[in-house]
Amino acid sequence: MKKLLITLLIATLLFSCNFQKFADVDNEALIDSDQSEISDDSDLSDESVLSDDDSNDFDQPDDPDLSDGDTGNTGDTGNTGDTGNTGDTGNTGDTGNTGDTGNTGDTGNTGDTGNTGDTGNTGNTGDTGNTGELFIRIVAGNISSGNAQSYDPGDGINIFKALKPDIALVQEFNYGSNSASDYKEFSQAVVGTDYYAVDSSSFQIPNGIVSKWPITSSGYWDDPTLSNRELMWAVIDIPGSIDIFAISVHLHTDPAADQVTAAQVITKEVYNFRTAHPGEYYYVVGGDFNGTTSVSNSGFGQYNGSNIFYVSGPHPVDDNSNEDTNAGRSKHYDYVLGDYNMHGFQIPVVYNSNINSSTKTYTNGLVFDTRTFTQSVLNEYFSPALVGDSAASNMQHMAIVKDYLIK
Repeated sequence: MKKLLITLLIATLLFSCNFQKFADVDNEALIDSDQSEISDDSDLSDESVLSDDDSNDFDQPDDPDLSDGDTGNTGDTGNTGDTGNTGDTGNTGDTGNTGDTGNTGDTGNTGDTGNTGDTGNTGNTGDTGNTGELFIRIVAGNISSGNAQSYDPGDGINIFKALKPDIALVQEFNYGSNSASDYKEFSQAVVGTDYYAVDSSSFQIPNGIVSKWPITSSGYWDDPTLSNRELMWAVIDIPGSIDIFAISVHLHTDPAADQVTAAQVITKEVYNFRTAHPGEYYYVVGGDFNGTTSVSNSGFGQYNGSNIFYVSGPHPVDDNSNEDTNAGRSKHYDYVLGDYNMHGFQIPVVYNSNINSSTKTYTNGLVFDTRTFTQSVLNEYFSPALVGDSAASNMQHMAIVKDYLIK
């Protein structure tokens, strides 16, 4: 038994010695192997940051952030943040700032073009464009001259042109051969259009109307006291919904009662026409009345108890406050009368200087006599009139001017 125990002890000792030797050999091999791998890794040996980090990591084994920190320390890889800093690319915000392009609002500001309001403002024949206000100048003139009671000598045409009518009520309307082309030439000279009407070119001294605006219909009523002219009328299509019914007359001189007779023919016709066409027309009558008798309620003023034309004063005057209209300036022959609506639109007659901003104003209308002006004043305000026009041979009347602003 003792021998057996000794044998086991010896065996145990031998086994222990051999195991230790084996362990030493394995450790040396492992160390040699690790050192060989580390020495071959040139990047690792050169990376001082890595060695510092490793040192710090191992110096602080208990740091609770250690495990995250190591992963975070791939932060250098995370520092592909430089790649992440493609934020500069992300800063294509500058491209995003194509807001400047978006600011094509300046282009949107083609409102200036939209402001063709200034182009909308040609309506200012303005007054027409201005919400229905329309300026109208009406001139009546029996201002033929020469030996044939015509406008061929040019004195009367000078006067009409100087006064700048929109509608001219013409008496003794002879021009050239009284052909259509002659009347168109006259109309072009006086108002700048071809719009004219005449009672009959075959009459000795016809009455006529020329207009800036179209004449849509015309005709005449019989004056029972005369045979060489009639009571001429025309419908003028002015801008707006209401037109003008204009009448051009040259009444009988003697007896004066003939003037009332003719006036009553007109007031009856106007009354009937107005009744048939309520609110469709403004009415105006003008011309050579050859006296004052018809400018009364029994003449042009009323018919059948109804007001027709406004016959009360004050009437137009010249620069010397004279309202008489014959050549000698001692008798009142010539008028422009509106109906009560038209009269309500009457405004002062104003002529502007062509030299400066000064004006000539006639509150109730103008009796135009070239002899009351110097030639320099006529040149400034009433071109192409000449001082001698109103004194021309056989010039028997002065022209009458009234201005209206229809609203």
